[in-house]
Amino acid sequence: MVDQMQHINATVDDKILREFRDVIYRRKGLRRGDFQQSLEEAMVEYILKYSKSEKTKELAKRVKKEKS
Repeated sequence: MVDQMQHINATVDDKILREFRDVIYRRKGLRRGDFQQSLEEAMVEYILKYSKSEKTKELAKRVKKEKS
């Protein structure tokens, strides 16, 4: 299975983005890809918490397992 990547263009509150980056820095450092990986982790957790679709939750669980 080939992973496909998508670009996201979003406007985010500056304070929220700054805090998100600070948390990433404290947790992981400043390695290349840390922001992307953390954003993906946050999206998976959001899906697991709020999605009503069991099929979507199963996909998120598989992604989480593969990334860990």
